[in-house]
Amino acid sequence: MSSISPQAERRKPQQARATLRRAKFLDVAARLIGADGYEAVTMKAIAEAAGASIGTLYDYFPDKPALALALLAQYAEELDAYWASALEAPAIPAGPAFGDWVVDMVLEFVRSRPAYLPLHDASVAYTRSTAARQPLRNTIAKALLNTQPQLAEQRALIAANVMVELFKALLSMYKRGSSKDKQIAEQEFRKLMKLYLASIND
Repeated sequence: MSSISPQAERRKPQQARATLRRAKFLDVAARLIGADGYEAVTMKAIAEAAGASIGTLYDYFPDKPALALALLAQYAEELDAYWASALEAPAIPAGPAFGDWVVDMVLEFVRSRPAYLPLHDASVAYTRSTAARQPLRNTIAKALLNTQPQLAEQRALIAANVMVELFKALLSMYKRGSSKDKQIAEQEFRKLMKLYLASIND
């Protein structure tokens, strides 16, 4: 009969509480940064909104950039999972209509995470390795092959890389524009994406 030490029993609840508290700090920080911007939000404000002491917050994140990097890493994981799920759905439109669909998906992800763009515009050096970025591009390439089976695999992968760069360009304009500018940018990128997707069979 196996036994579990009292120390191990204590550790599990403590670890669970620490995980939940860390997640709460990130959720609160995301909400405040989404509302007020990265530069305006202080660690003190995050701690107070989370109902914790500033010392407890510093136990998890030594400074605001460390917290921002943790939130960006979380968003990166969520983004990969989001696209993996969306692009494996059976009802993905084919051809140029795929362009409208992907723009909708990009903006849905960003709008559901108000801190996403402010964090990417902040003075925080967040980078992902080529290997970490590749699964998203592979997923998009796979979706292109499913909707346009006549494509060669290498052509689909190149197109996926181009599409990711177009996403970045859209969001770069989107995060700095007024509401009207955002609407115009969205319309222009829809045209651009559809034209590009229509051309990849040439």
